[in-house]
Amino acid sequence: MKSTRLILALLCLFVAFKVVCAGQSVHGHVFRSDKIGLTYTFPENFSAKIEGELPKHDPSSREHLILALWNSTERTAWPQIAFLYDTKARSADSSSAEIANRYLSDVRQLWLNVRGVKISGPQKISLPGSDVWRLDLFQPDQLPHYNSAVVVPLADRRLVAIQINAASERDLDAEVDSLRGLSLDRK
Repeated sequence: MKSTRLILALLCLFVAFKVVCAGQSVHGHVFRSDKIGLTYTFPENFSAKIEGELPKHDPSSREHLILALWNSTERTAWPQIAFLYDTKARSADSSSAEIANRYLSDVRQLWLNVRGVKISGPQKISLPGSDVWRLDLFQPDQLPHYNSAVVVPLADRRLVAIQINAASERDLDAEVDSLRGLSLDRK
């Protein structure tokens, strides 16, 4: 009996330690990252995994996969929505638009010479409390065909990059529209 309580107490401490250290949690359909002040209420038909539940990233990498979402009704190998936290602090002289457009320019460069890929954007999208920038890609020869790279510049000159994948343009637009459930703490 005592050993069971001890094991249970240790397990609770471990879980609490993991949540506090990671600073990330999912409660119901709400993801929260205290470290970057981001809250995202995602669609009910999606299931989530947070950083501690995902494959470990390269510790030398500046980008960390902090949230991956799969549509529960579609069994796909890739997440439909993936949030990456880019820890590189940009120049204080750069505006949010410049930060976003530079990042998306690098994404565009990766796809320019890929046969058949159509690129549109970037375009600014105003969400409640923040502006984000969206770059769309259509790749006819590879699944998923429809993709968006969405960039959310943060107050500390870092950014969140969101990769969105879908089987159709309509699904892609709905997934991008779900970002209206995103909010940032202003620090």
